[in-house]
Amino acid sequence: MLNTDRLCLGCMNDSGEEKVCPFCGYDSETKNPEDTLPTKFWLNDRYLVGKVLSSNGEAINYIGWDNQENSIVTIKEYFPLSAAHRNPDKTVSIVEGKEYTFNEGLLSFKEINEILRDNEIPCVLPVNAVFEENGTIYAIFPNIAAIPLREFLTKNGGTLEWEQTKLLFVPLIEAVAKVNSLGIIHRGISPETILVGKDGKLHLTGFAVRNLRFANNDFTTQIYPGYAAPEQYNIDGFEEGSHTDVYSLCAILFRTLIGTVPPEATSRLNNDSMTIPARFAEAIPRNVLASLANGLQVNPKERTANAEIFKTALTTVDPQETVVHTTVEDTYSSNSKKKKNEKKQKSKGSTAKYIIISALCTALVFAVAFGILAKTVFKDVFFPASEATSSPAESYSEAPSVDQLGSYDSDAVENVKLYSVPNILGKYFSDLAELQEEDELYEKFTFTIKDKEYSDKYPKGTICSQSIKAGEEVQKETEIKVVISLGPKEIKIANVVGLTPDAAKLELLKQGFLYDNITIEEMYNSEKEPGTILEQEPKFGSSVNTEVGVKLFVNTYTGESQDPTQNDGVDTAMDDGTNATTIPVQ
Repeated sequence: MLNTDRLCLGCMNDSGEEKVCPFCGYDSETKNPEDTLPTKFWLNDRYLVGKVLSSNGEAINYIGWDNQENSIVTIKEYFPLSAAHRNPDKTVSIVEGKEYTFNEGLLSFKEINEILRDNEIPCVLPVNAVFEENGTIYAIFPNIAAIPLREFLTKNGGTLEWEQTKLLFVPLIEAVAKVNSLGIIHRGISPETILVGKDGKLHLTGFAVRNLRFANNDFTTQIYPGYAAPEQYNIDGFEEGSHTDVYSLCAILFRTLIGTVPPEATSRLNNDSMTIPARFAEAIPRNVLASLANGLQVNPKERTANAEIFKTALTTVDPQETVVHTTVEDTYSSNSKKKKNEKKQKSKGSTAKYIIISALCTALVFAVAFGILAKTVFKDVFFPASEATSSPAESYSEAPSVDQLGSYDSDAVENVKLYSVPNILGKYFSDLAELQEEDELYEKFTFTIKDKEYSDKYPKGTICSQSIKAGEEVQKETEIKVVISLGPKEIKIANVVGLTPDAAKLELLKQGFLYDNITIEEMYNSEKEPGTILEQEPKFGSSVNTEVGVKLFVNTYTGESQDPTQNDGVDTAMDDGTNATTIPVQ
């Protein structure tokens, strides 16, 4: 087992017992918020609790360490804010009058996570363990290298082409179908609960008890506007089901393909209108547009019934369609059928030309899209090459038929304002907070420390790398991760011989040496200046890392001659190998 005393409680990497972690910048003296478990708390005699990652009305998430598997994990503790209270001994008690609310959620939390533990579902973040302790329930998840879909889209231009989207999302839709078949409805599928891993695959997280995802109940709810279905707002006559997750999946695809979030479900009850920029409407296959239209129906009874049917609709192209990329009016005009009948018939030659052009464009889009993903998004890690197999065409007919997804506006544009990223290289991270207060540009972004590394170019403590280059235009509140310079890996140590101890320390600190690593030892030399440094280790000119220990030997000579045979009238004699002090008789 690893020595957990060396673990940073912010990232669970070996920090070498440094006060401030060199990897994530976490200060070891930081305390978790009140009403949460403290850091260094042990669960089930196996899991070490680290810092709080997040919390909502249902649970608190901590970074943790599995001391049996020697691995980083995420610890999820059932702790409904409105119904739970933390006792001094760190156990959980129920708020008076909230017994039913707490216990109903407790049983649901346990059931959901036990089902996920017992069933390995591709694209669903697995549950390693579920156990009861401290009057509540805990679920343990693996910690994977991934970023939220929201961040992924921001880093890659805001939208994806359909061929890219299909490769990503079809496996996820299949996973949702499997989860629904096990009796679990997610109700919170959103860009925050979908992670994009380094393996190029989507991972669904954020499963929660029912009350967290419904408005107007005893829980402190967490609903994602634009992605939550109308029935999650307790509208009379609207009942939840697998179609609830279909609505969220469609909203996610809409956001991925179009770049905007659908209007909140409650606003669509009275004004069901969504505008789509022409360049998107013309590029998306007709069957995909129709599938989104069916899946985003406000009335659950008119919506696609489940994820399996939705997947089939997405991946099945009507064989009667001669051109995959249809004209906008065919699908989006509020009077599409009438306009379609009024169109003039194209000549056979013209039709053939469009078929050929469409086929070539489709092939080119796929090749370019895949190439971009392979070289820029995941570098050496490709998306899986296989595509989902289409289901029988008769399943496609089960989806309700609609004429439109929303109104079409040929002049519609993406309502996203972009801001130019500032150059923060060479600045101290601590200065960014002040800049955010003084400069309107800086306040548009979020800055976090990603790592620390040696740099010959930037002084120790300054920013030597930023995740988004200066001058690039991104959306407001985009996260910019920075790397902090540790200074040069090796430097030639300065000559501090002849200086006073304080002056010597100051000179070494300027070079980047650590204060705690500089020690003072005594040495006597009557021929040298009293109180100055006589020697240093490492020697002047040695190439060393600034984290090594430095010894300075200070001269204890005071400037007065000293006879070693005299000791102020006190004689020291040897008796059987021991020192004894004899006081002379007056």
